[in-house]
Amino acid sequence: MTMPDNKTPWTDSLPFPRRWLGYIAIKILVVALGVFMALRWKGVL
Repeated sequence: MTMPDNKTPWTDSLPFPRRWLGYIAIKILVVALGVFMALRWKGVL
């Protein structure tokens, strides 16, 4: 059984491989904003 010799970085499989760090940062900001708004709506903050 032979294994394929795939040496490409994992970021090449992403839709936007050059800007993957920016998209992760945007996702974290969106989740944090959602949590903030939910806590604000419930009256915790």
